[in-house]
Amino acid sequence: MAAFQSVMQRPNDPFIYLYVMGEWYCYNPYEPPLGSGAMGDVYRGYRCKNGALIAIKKVKDAYANNMQIRQRARQEASLAFRHPNLVEMIGYCEYAPDHGPIFILSNYVQGDNIDDYVKSLGDTANRVEKICNAVCAVLDALDYVHSRGVVHRDIKPSNIMVENGSNVRLMDLGIARMNGGNKFSSFGFIGTPEYSAPEQLLREQNGMAVQINATTDIYELGITFYELLTGSNPMTCTEEAKTLTKQMKESLPESDEIPRKLMQVIWKATEKEQARRYQTALEFKHAIQEALLPDPSWQEQLSAWVQEHVVWLVAAVLGVAAVLFFILLMI
Repeated sequence: MAAFQSVMQRPNDPFIYLYVMGEWYCYNPYEPPLGSGAMGDVYRGYRCKNGALIAIKKVKDAYANNMQIRQRARQEASLAFRHPNLVEMIGYCEYAPDHGPIFILSNYVQGDNIDDYVKSLGDTANRVEKICNAVCAVLDALDYVHSRGVVHRDIKPSNIMVENGSNVRLMDLGIARMNGGNKFSSFGFIGTPEYSAPEQLLREQNGMAVQINATTDIYELGITFYELLTGSNPMTCTEEAKTLTKQMKESLPESDEIPRKLMQVIWKATEKEQARRYQTALEFKHAIQEALLPDPSWQEQLSAWVQEHVVWLVAAVLGVAAVLFFILLMI
């Protein structure tokens, strides 16, 4: 009896069929991919029983026989997260456990890359607010994965989709790192240079060992946020070494396209030292929301000042009253 094949192709049929989690799926490898990433190409696929669209990532042949890459692919497919701002995984399929193509299946996201979404906003009055709302949605997704001990490590515009013009989804956990590290995380640089945090490039900072943690994603999203608002990434150079040097040494330049309060938020998110950044995704989100609030009126500022100094004011009034009382006694 022949062994069961989880990956198969029929004669005179261009489709490749994949058996994952008790169901058959398929895709046409001759169609142009929907997109490409560091690890693989993503194709439009279908659930065989009803034709529902799914996404199928095929790990690139150049990496398919690398055991570290295979382990990352399995890890990505196994992250069975359910969150409205994440792309949900279905599972993975492979010819053999140690060689040959490996496929990662996920739910299909109907929408635009966030770069295209931002371009569609043009110069509308609420452009900055809509970009901020999209970034806040990514921060909700990061808060979720961070709470489950996962660091994404590759936040960038091409990994953020806007579904049906509104809902934002973070994609591609292919190089995510679990808390406590993993057996492939110490082998050289992993990430995208134009968005990477200094600790992704260094082993030490100011004489102390650095760790990949939630603040790493916060840094990457800060660079992404700047790019979405301005249309450019000032860390990008023609030579990768120069890009990495900028990430380690240079701060983002101030931009007239970014309101001053938001610029301060982005600067804090992209501090070179991890301890100086926002420490959680929610802290970053709240800072963005506060930066969008209008400046308080002078009456509100005065009221806030009085509340802040009420103890001092009461003491001063009592002091003046005591002096006046003493003067009256002496008359």
